Amino acid sequence: MKTMLLSPRHNLVEAILPLLEGTGKDYSGNLVVFPGKRPSHFLRKALSREMKGSFIPPVILSMDEFIDFVYESRPDGSHLKLEAMDAIALLYDLHKRSRDPLGGDHFMTPDSFFPLGMKIYMDIEELLIEGAPPKNVREIDTFLTEAMPRFSIGRIQTLSYFYEEFYKWIESMGMSTRSSRYRMVSETLSGEDLTPFREMIFAGFYAFTQSEKALFKKMHTRENTAFLFQNGPGIRERLLDLGIEVANPPGEEVEPEVHFYKSPDTHGQVFALAGLLKKELEEGIQPDEKSVIVLPLAETLFPLLHHTLSLLEQGNYNISLGYPLQRTPVYGFLNSLMELINSMEGDRIYLPDYLNFILHPYTKNIYWNGSSEMTRILFHTLEEELTGLRTKSFFTLSEIEEDKNLYQKVLEMLPVDETGVTIDVLRGHLKTIHQNTIGRFLTFRDVEDFGQKSIDVLHYIFSSSTARLHPLFFPFSEAFIQALRALSKSLMKEIHFTETRSYFTLFRKYLASCYTPFEGTPVRGLQVLGVLETRNLSFDRVFLLDMNEEVIPGTQREDSLLPYRIREILGLPTYRDRDRLSAYYFETLCKGAREVHLFSIENDEKERSRFVEKLLWERQKIDHEKETGRYFRPVQYKLRLANKVPEAIPKSTEMVKLLKGYTYSATSLDTYLSCPLQFYYQYVLKIDRREEITEGIEKADIGKFIHLVLSRFFERRKGVPLQQRDVDLGEMDLLIDDHFEKVYGKDPVGAAYLLKGQIQAHLKDFLRNYTLPLIKEDRVIVLYVEHDIRIKKNLFVLKGRLDQVEVRGKKTCIIDYKTSSNPDFLRIRPDRLDLSRRETWSEAIGSLQLPYYILLYSEMSNKRVEELDALFLLLGRMVINREMEVPVFLGAENQREEFERMETVIFSLLREIVDPATPFEPTRNRKEGCPGCDFKTICGTQWIG
Repeated sequence: MKTMLLSPRHNLVEAILPLLEGTGKDYSGNLVVFPGKRPSHFLRKALSREMKGSFIPPVILSMDEFIDFVYESRPDGSHLKLEAMDAIALLYDLHKRSRDPLGGDHFMTPDSFFPLGMKIYMDIEELLIEGAPPKNVREIDTFLTEAMPRFSIGRIQTLSYFYEEFYKWIESMGMSTRSSRYRMVSETLSGEDLTPFREMIFAGFYAFTQSEKALFKKMHTRENTAFLFQNGPGIRERLLDLGIEVANPPGEEVEPEVHFYKSPDTHGQVFALAGLLKKELEEGIQPDEKSVIVLPLAETLFPLLHHTLSLLEQGNYNISLGYPLQRTPVYGFLNSLMELINSMEGDRIYLPDYLNFILHPYTKNIYWNGSSEMTRILFHTLEEELTGLRTKSFFTLSEIEEDKNLYQKVLEMLPVDETGVTIDVLRGHLKTIHQNTIGRFLTFRDVEDFGQKSIDVLHYIFSSSTARLHPLFFPFSEAFIQALRALSKSLMKEIHFTETRSYFTLFRKYLASCYTPFEGTPVRGLQVLGVLETRNLSFDRVFLLDMNEEVIPGTQREDSLLPYRIREILGLPTYRDRDRLSAYYFETLCKGAREVHLFSIENDEKERSRFVEKLLWERQKIDHEKETGRYFRPVQYKLRLANKVPEAIPKSTEMVKLLKGYTYSATSLDTYLSCPLQFYYQYVLKIDRREEITEGIEKADIGKFIHLVLSRFFERRKGVPLQQRDVDLGEMDLLIDDHFEKVYGKDPVGAAYLLKGQIQAHLKDFLRNYTLPLIKEDRVIVLYVEHDIRIKKNLFVLKGRLDQVEVRGKKTCIIDYKTSSNPDFLRIRPDRLDLSRRETWSEAIGSLQLPYYILLYSEMSNKRVEELDALFLLLGRMVINREMEVPVFLGAENQREEFERMETVIFSLLREIVDPATPFEPTRNRKEGCPGCDFKTICGTQWIG
């Protein structure tokens, strides 16, 4: 037996080569075992370099593969190896049979049990591989010297039930697990198991389970076995525990050149790394396999891929790590489909979730006739159509599929060269998409059926859309299909849930433990590896990202049902052991390099890794330096913090011509008075605010509904004096019921249901506490409801829609309903208005709407201004009474004079709008006007709070 302790500077793979015995070019009589799989690629490449030609390589296995090799080579080693999902299914059966189930009634369904089952399985596998006697687990309370909560004792005793029963059961079923194989091989290993091999080499091990210790002690006595270890913190104690004593490795340790970088976020460190790489490429230096980028966090991969690795040609780098399936676009697609199904009410789909699903890139790019253009037009038109009906939150699929108006709009938007498309074709295409996606997920027979239907959906998207052209779709979807097949073929396959959402819950929890492998095999070019993939490998240059405490070592929390103290008693590894393991691999990786670049994120939420702090402290002691600042290269962004002020827009000849022929409304004039630039975007460029589906109901929709109900109520009472019997609360309820069903659907739920009750109560209060006292006090006759007026005066065309016009006593009153409660933004303050000073107009005038309506009605009816009155009714007030009125000329002594001043403002503004010499200026009052403006992004005034 040969044992060697190598310096981290000594390449472990290169040290193996002299120990291999070959017959010519045949090295198959050698067995090499590493802790993991990655070093095998480097060993084969190193051997190829030495042989300078073809050869038969040694048998190179990871430790898990070695155990499986020995186990399965035996006559009694035919026991099927359980997948984790199968093991959890068996544990679930044991859980249901238990007289005292863990958690009582809380984990009695498969989806709720799955996360717990995962922890139980990990814990009992650890107990078995560490050789913990079932009796010790069962009677753990006798080993405790301090008080332990009764719940914890009960949890551990329940765990002992699983520990004892599970392995008996799988043995009787002819099954095995990773730990049961380790345990059996370590206890029964003999020379006969390894007769095919002349030489055996175990290289790069550090942490040993009890099963591995037993196995290594047996191997230690064999003459044809060599052990190679790398020197690092704690290795001697580990070897002494195996009964192995080794001499110090020859040669002096050479410390690497270490560089530190700090950035405010993930992208900052990626940009810094890209800067280093770009500089080298400009100098003609091409990174090779002696350089490695280490990614402790898989989520950093795609920023790295887009901003750093994009500088290299694809064949000049190699990625090998596991990426969480839950972070892939394929998961996003399936999750949007599951969210849609979860939010359904019976056969009705929830509109926001439906739009999220059909607008997913995979869905909206489904082919028709070899192109995805028609589907995109169809779904974006459908988005506009349904968004316009946003007051109704639920639709059936058949309602959408039979919407002829939708198809007609699509036909109008299709390119002129698109032939063969008819309404029936569009309807059939939409139905096909619904059937192959939503339709498949409406019901499931059991878990197997769910898994198969999920695979069918992915196959449909792969074969029928542009998804397969997206980067990495194929490996991601392949990993999903493998996971779904494992689920549908597992021992859980016959489980049936009463609720569809339970299948989705199980799937999500299962997927949390699934990864898609980036299994790069070419040992060529820059290496991008996860932390575990770097074990036993040597690199000249190391770039370590995300060097923060919660990432490296990141082991403070035990993901186990066993508390720290009990793990100690039972001889199980604790987070302290994992800390030591992380420290060992970090140090051997760094000390094996010539230069090391450490990148960490520094902000209010993250702190540097203790490993970085240790290296810094060692540097500070050498330099007698108290501060660490000078050792870091900060990554800083160049930010322009200058606040942009919008520029004025000059008027072209075509623009002026358009404005002179425009028909103006009170709203357009109010917009211009508030901000001429906003008027330009809204009425000249005709940029509309994009309508969106929201979770709640927008105020504008509530206002439209209330206007509709009140207009219908008073429409029936026009032309005659209102009587007390006209205040019919029952009729108001019926009107609200009728129109609510038309606007929000037959069975409103959630916010719509609550809103209906609020509107009914509020409008009945309006009739009781405002309308009824009004008609008792004065003679009231409704003349017009929702009355449109269009006039031409002073060369301008003006229009308006008056909510209600009624006679009150001797005056005709124009009424405008507002669903707000605040009159401040509507009032006109004559004392602040100076006609000679244009800047005072927007400060003094909240809204020109009422004087504008008086102008329209006076021109239409030939009535004098003195015969007219106008007011806002603030329906949003909590208390309904006459104080909800906001008259236009409140407290004015001379109504004619005040109106003429407003008329001067109206026509001055109109002449200003069409004046070529007057550009569209931004508002003077940006603090009030910009924060709520739809065009602040265009103007660049988002900074105004």
